[in-house]
Amino acid sequence: MYNENMKRLLIIFISALLLLFSLACVSAQDAPELDFNRAYQDYLYIYGQYREAHNQYITAREQYLTYKTLTAKTLALEQTLDMLQKRDEAVRTYLTALRMKMAETTGISDYKQNTLYLKLDAEVSWYTEHREELTSAATLDDLVATSEEAESRYDKTLVLIYQALGVILGGKENNIRNQIDEQVELIKDKISQIRDKGDKDTTTTERWLLEAENKLTRSQEKLDEAMTILNALKSSDRNKEGEHNESRELIQESHLYLKEANSYLKELIREVKTAD
Repeated sequence: MYNENMKRLLIIFISALLLLFSLACVSAQDAPELDFNRAYQDYLYIYGQYREAHNQYITAREQYLTYKTLTAKTLALEQTLDMLQKRDEAVRTYLTALRMKMAETTGISDYKQNTLYLKLDAEVSWYTEHREELTSAATLDDLVATSEEAESRYDKTLVLIYQALGVILGGKENNIRNQIDEQVELIKDKISQIRDKGDKDTTTTERWLLEAENKLTRSQEKLDEAMTILNALKSSDRNKEGEHNESRELIQESHLYLKEANSYLKELIREVKTAD
């Protein structure tokens, strides 16, 4: 189960990143991602090593089960240790990449960001220490017992991963929404000037502005729904991935409402300019 989770972890992370980058294209300017990119490349490198080590572990285990020799047993012990250490390292580098991405994402409250920093740092420390503990295992049974600790811990880690991804995506949404809100206020002022001067009937533009604001409200509602789902996640939940996917779909819906609001504002700007 844990190894399958590792495979899904890569898919989840990449798909989440694709969504992050699609959201970024709407905002005017994004923070540089050199630090995150470096951390993410470290994760991909370590994950590749883990997959190779896992294949070698499978081969060594099959040889030991077949021949039962001391040589085969020693090799199985070595390959199992190597695989488990690289597995811990893959999770550690993944969490580090998440932290880097969060650091580079605007629109996240300081309280939420600092809270998640502490949790991510705690998880990184746990997997670092667990990796070192593996070296003290003298037998395959010892390794299996120590490995089960990580498998049990992973349920908690996965909840944190999903919540961090949601906060990062939510931060992107908040950043875009703040920029749109600024445009709304500017357009409101312009419409008021036009109405006060009597240059043009502003009934249509005011209605369009109200529709744009309604889209912003719907966007916020969808984002709030997504965050509610993620905040309620528990390590004991059996369908964590399903709940994560549901929250991500809600964030995508939230983003679509933002795009619609932005589109309305562009029409409004063209309409308002005709009064000049």
